[in-house]
Amino acid sequence: MKKILLIISLIIFVGETKAQLFPTLGGQRAGISTAQFLKIGVGGRSASLGEAFIAIANDVSALYWNPAGLVQTDENQIMFSHNSWIVDIGHEFFGAAYHLSSNDVLGVSLSALHMEDMKVTTEVNPFGTGEYFSYGDFAISVSYARKMTEQFSFGATVRYLEETLDKLKMRGVLIDLGTYYWTGLGSTRFAVTISNFGNELSLDGKVKLFGGREIVIGSLFLHQQCLELGLRLSLMKQRIIE
Repeated sequence: MKKILLIISLIIFVGETKAQLFPTLGGQRAGISTAQFLKIGVGGRSASLGEAFIAIANDVSALYWNPAGLVQTDENQIMFSHNSWIVDIGHEFFGAAYHLSSNDVLGVSLSALHMEDMKVTTEVNPFGTGEYFSYGDFAISVSYARKMTEQFSFGATVRYLEETLDKLKMRGVLIDLGTYYWTGLGSTRFAVTISNFGNELSLDGKVKLFGGREIVIGSLFLHQQCLELGLRLSLMKQRIIE
């Protein structure tokens, strides 16, 4: 009898230990991510390369991909991008880069995600109450890039973002850092970027529940912070035949 009780106790202990060692991954983070619109890429060149672009960005689109790439061109540039995204969502991007000198570039950019107003539904009005709510994302950024040497350049971006869901708003400040290095082997380039570095974002506002009751929201949300490495390899020299 004691052996049977011992075996049952061991089975229960192993079952509890397994539940602790193998939790439901992702369950503890469900619904706490934000600023996902910052992951939507910019520009046709980058899209055609599968967004493997941080070591190639050498025009005004570097405002999004790698601010250090702004000094890889001698021209002042402006770009506008419109993306008709999934489920009637629109994504807009505007950017401008201006050369302060041959080694210094200042840039500004504006990005937005928007969609049409949606119906407010409740348990007793599944087809709408007659009211509508809106959703939208907005970010404005200032970038600076400097060519430190003929081979190495550095850039940084400070970004203010705001997300709006009906009466709820979320605001924050994020930072991007980027480097761009010519290795000297043909046109091979190496780049490193850190994107969307900053604190957790706080949601604030009031939510009106079914029945007219209101609650105040003050939750913290996480945003994606990303470290990327890029390498463009080209060891072949171009031969000109006359």
